Amino acid sequence: MTKPSKAVEKIEHLLADPWAVDIQKFGEQEVHNPDKRKLFNALHTYLLEKRQ
Repeated sequence: MTKPSKAVEKIEHLLADPWAVDIQKFGEQEVHNPDKRKLFNALHTYLLEKRQ
C-alpha cells in the first residue's frame, strides 16, 4: 500500500471538519485556476452541503 500524498491528506483534513474551512478561498481558487475549476467547485459545494 502506498503512502497518500500531502495533497490527499490535506483534502481529507478539510473534509473531516467542514466548519474549519474558509469556503470563500475555494471560490477564489476557482477563478484563478481554470484547469481545476471542477475540483474547487465540487469541494465548495460539498462543504456547503455538510454545513447545512
